[in-house]
This record gives sequence, structure tokens and C-alpha cells, in this order.
Amino acid sequence: MPETLKIERFEAHPIWGECVFLQAVEADAETVRGAYADTAAALPRLQFAVADATPEALDPWYRLGFAQMHAYGARASGGERFEAPGVTLRPGTVEDLETAMRLDLLIHEEQAASPSFSPDRHDGARHRESWRETLAADDVTYRIAERAGRPIGHVTLYPDPTDGDALHLASTAVVPEERGAGVGLMLTAFALRRSAELGLPRLKTNWRVTNLLASRYWPARGFVPTQIRLVRRIGDS
Repeated sequence: MPETLKIERFEAHPIWGECVFLQAVEADAETVRGAYADTAAALPRLQFAVADATPEALDPWYRLGFAQMHAYGARASGGERFEAPGVTLRPGTVEDLETAMRLDLLIHEEQAASPSFSPDRHDGARHRESWRETLAADDVTYRIAERAGRPIGHVTLYPDPTDGDALHLASTAVVPEERGAGVGLMLTAFALRRSAELGLPRLKTNWRVTNLLASRYWPARGFVPTQIRLVRRIGDS
């Protein structure tokens, strides 16, 4: 019998704990729904599905009670340099651990607020260790935006884990009082140039669809949604 669902189960995911990731291999919506019905009871209660960002691919998951969570987007590398008046970019190192953590926490705070209401608990120890490893990695590009020596934003880049022809744009944040001054545009322009310099045709990123700041910014920068990650917690719907 042909495979209908790709199932990746985690007993202890580093972020979500026990959960499962599902992906449809079969295109027919009713076949996907039937296969899910046959397996769902034996799966962890926290369930994610990843589907192409098309109405046809998303349809079976919507009709199974899944809701959109994250969008994965991509755009072509390259572009012109953008400068924000009075702002400079410098390479970051492991010595910038506290700065990186503080700026990255802005994303967590944004997603915990309305209308996202993310329930993800901030684990300070895990956050610190993750950033320590990131800043020490040889394949990570990290830049800090500064105004008069004060860190006001940052951008983190590394090889995309699922696409060998893409660079992944990870934590990108700007302090609230500097938003709208071109700092985000400067960081994004750097990321696009860096991807081109490495000979990679695409730059990829992702954002929580209920985060209004992110879900408006990235499409406006030319990132086209390619896939959607959906979520369902059994017992919630």
C-alpha cells in the first residue's frame, strides 16, 4: 500500500516536548484525512503538519481541525546595499552572548502578546546554551546593528537545514524604539547579499502567522510563502 503520511515522532522535542510532525505524501484530500484518522489516536496529542502553501494542500488539514502556525518563505538572493542613517553593522562573537539573548528575547515577547498568545515557555538556561552554540559555530554569520555603539538589532544566518541551495535567515530583531528607521531593511539587505556572496540562489526564513509584525514585514520584503506549518492539540478542538 502506498505511503500516505510521512510521520516524524519526537518523544522529547527540544522546544515542544512530545509531539509529532506529519506531511502528506498523497495529494488526494480524502485519502489524507482517512490516513490521519487511522493513525491519530496512537500519536502524541501535540501534532504539527507541514503542507505546501496552496489551498489544495492545506484543505485536508483545515478540515481535520489543524490551524496555521508558521509560514516558511523564500526569495531570490542578492540586491542592493541599504544603509540606515547613523547605524553600523559589525560581526558578532561569543562575547556578544548577552546582547544576542536580549535581542532574541524581543521575538519571544512579541509572540507571547496579542494576537499570537504563544504558550511557549521561555527557558533561560536552554536559551543561553542554544545561543552559545550558535555564536561559536563556524557556519553561522551573525551581525549586530549599532547606533553610537549601542546594540539596536541583529541578524543570524546559517545554511538552511532542508535546502542545500539556500541560506536560512533565523533570529532577526530590532528594538521597538528603532523600528521604522530602516534598521530591519539594513539587516535584511545584508542577509540577501550574504546569501549571494556564498553562491546560494535563495534566502529562506519563517514567521508565526499570528505575529502581525513579522507576517507583514517578510512578505513585504519579497518572501513568498512556500509551506505552512499547522498545529493541532488533541482535546483542544
